[in-house]
Amino acid sequence: MPHIPNSTRNELTVKTNLACALLPRLVLLATIAVLFYSRSLLADSSDSKELTKAATWNWSSGQTWLERLTTWADATGPKEKQSLVRESANRIPELRGVELHEGILQVAALIDPAVADFLKALDLPWSQGTYDQLDAQLSSLVANGAIPAWLKPDLQLAFCRSLIQNQWIDESWARLQTIQLDSLSDPSSWLFSAGVCQHYLLLKQPCLESLNKLLERESEIPSRYAITARLMLSDIEPLKQDSLDEVARMMNDVERRLTLGRTGKQVRDQEQAIIDKLDKMIDEMEKQAQQQQQQRQQQQQQRQRQQQSQQQQQQKAAQDSQPGGGDGQGEVDDKDIGDQSGWGNLPPAARQEALQNITKDLPSHYREVIEAYFKRLSKSPEK
Repeated sequence: MPHIPNSTRNELTVKTNLACALLPRLVLLATIAVLFYSRSLLADSSDSKELTKAATWNWSSGQTWLERLTTWADATGPKEKQSLVRESANRIPELRGVELHEGILQVAALIDPAVADFLKALDLPWSQGTYDQLDAQLSSLVANGAIPAWLKPDLQLAFCRSLIQNQWIDESWARLQTIQLDSLSDPSSWLFSAGVCQHYLLLKQPCLESLNKLLERESEIPSRYAITARLMLSDIEPLKQDSLDEVARMMNDVERRLTLGRTGKQVRDQEQAIIDKLDKMIDEMEKQAQQQQQQRQQQQQQRQRQQQSQQQQQQKAAQDSQPGGGDGQGEVDDKDIGDQSGWGNLPPAARQEALQNITKDLPSHYREVIEAYFKRLSKSPEK
């Protein structure tokens, strides 16, 4: 067995004792860290649940729609059709949003030929009279007692989406307002379609409400919905009433209506509204121009008055600085200055020195006047 020096042995003993002393503390710290981490995970989970609850609308259950479709199929079709419907409907519970909406319509088309005809007509290119034809088809489906009531709102929504794609904004918005959000398989498509119509029609506040409501579940809706909604929000938020931007948008809307062949009262009213807004803007611009002109005139007049005042002050200062004529005889009223040290009693040399001291800092013309005064004073008789 190798010999261990006492110093090394003592050092090992100290380190062992220190490790034994610190071990309980390390275990305690590790336990606290684990508890804290677990609590943070629970907090994050709770926060995510709160964010989910913050949304004011919910997704529709795919399982509920599957049960509705299979019940309808069992009651209306032969067994061969029922098996085909069940096979196509098996994926319904896995779908959500617009995919659920479109999947339900596809299964419904397998069950009822009238639904299939209507959906096929929606996909065809639009021409003159297409709207009236589709409107008649949808009215027939809605009135048809064989079509379940829970499917009719989705048929309406499908028509509204097709109307928007073909620029029939007014008709789409009118129909959307008759559909209850919670009656649909896809609330997000209703909110998106409503936001598009409101954006077209310059309904700023309703548009902001629809799009913000849609974005409550931004991470769950289709990316095309989320991106377009953000773009529409950034576009309509700065819009101000009676602004040139609003007038330009109104002109674009009139052009859209005219392209659809509309020249009725609504178009004429909007054209008149555009003219009225432009007249108002022109009047305001003229008033602003007049006010600016008046302000410039007032500023010019004020500058002229200031210049005149400065000129007058300069002229007055120049007049005040002009010396007197200097040609007076220096005659003043006699004043009794007493007998002591009288000017006339001073010797000539003293008088001359005093006179020089008095007038040494004065201009020459003042000095001449003062000298004349004192000369006269010296010649005046004593009293």
